[in-house]
Amino acid sequence: MSTKMPTVVVEENIKKLRMNIEQMTQEIFRLQGVLQTFEGFKKGGLTEINLPNDPTQNVEELESIQEKPE
Repeated sequence: MSTKMPTVVVEENIKKLRMNIEQMTQEIFRLQGVLQTFEGFKKGGLTEINLPNDPTQNVEELESIQEKPE
C-alpha cells in the first residue's frame, strides 16, 4: 500500500504570489493616496469632517430611514 505524496506546482505558486504582491501594491498605493488626502485636510486646518450619513450604516438601512421625494 503506497500513498502518494502531496505535490506543489511551482509555477502556479509563483503566479499566485506575484498576483498577491501586485494586489497588495495597488492597495498600498490607494492607502497612500488616502493618507495624503487627509494630511492635506489637516494642513489646511481641517480637524473634523461632518458627514451627512453614518458611514457604518449600509445602503438599505439609509434608504429605509430617508424620506423619499414624491
